Amino acid sequence: MGNKMSIFPNSLTIGNMFFGFWSILSSFEGNYIWAAYFIMLGGVCDALDGKVARLVKSTSDFGVEFDSLADIITFGMAPSMLMYNLYKNVYIDMYPGLSDLKHLIIFISFLPLLFTGIRLARFNSELVGHSKKFFSGLPSPAAAMTIISFVLFEFERYGELKHFKWLTATSIIVSYLMVSRIKYQGFPVMFKRGENFVKRNLKIVGVILLIAVVVKFKMSLLFPLMIFFVLSGIVGNIIEKMRSEDKEIEKECD
Repeated sequence: MGNKMSIFPNSLTIGNMFFGFWSILSSFEGNYIWAAYFIMLGGVCDALDGKVARLVKSTSDFGVEFDSLADIITFGMAPSMLMYNLYKNVYIDMYPGLSDLKHLIIFISFLPLLFTGIRLARFNSELVGHSKKFFSGLPSPAAAMTIISFVLFEFERYGELKHFKWLTATSIIVSYLMVSRIKYQGFPVMFKRGENFVKRNLKIVGVILLIAVVVKFKMSLLFPLMIFFVLSGIVGNIIEKMRSEDKEIEKECD
């Protein structure tokens, strides 16, 4: 905290935490769409705080730990609370006969929080010497975005959340992927120091166009994009394993 410039990245981390807290409040108030939007806003803050810290040269162990605490609220607790309230207040109303499944609902809703905590603890413990070219396991913001984009997709298309079984499946899959060793490319590696000016600006224009398309088509596009990102890591992992096996076979033949 000694560097005065750290106030800028830390303010973004506080914003991340605040939006996560606001999302939880909105979930309990039944404002599920806004609860999802607040998680997205927390994601924007999370995407910027590290970059700002490097820009003002104020990276620190404190910043890393503070960021993780904010992440577990916004990308762990907030999605879990959103799921719990949707199950309790919507699913049970649709199917009153399932009211005895309260404990199962609590367990399923707990999964994003549990695996986000495990992932962040593992990430921090492996931070020293860890490759920055990729993430080991699905990043917790991406997992949370996949869950909430499905919720927003359902509300936009049907006016309500209808397919709870797919919400459950989505949550279980992304929770597992968070603690897997599948490699995922992250947004931070898109912009590298010393990169060609034209190439860098083309990437920036591409990101702006992508945001514009998402805004234009609303959540109808965001959920498929998140599914594409989730699958990209799985497919990439399969291809990498196949290449490794081919190399081993070549060595044996030699």
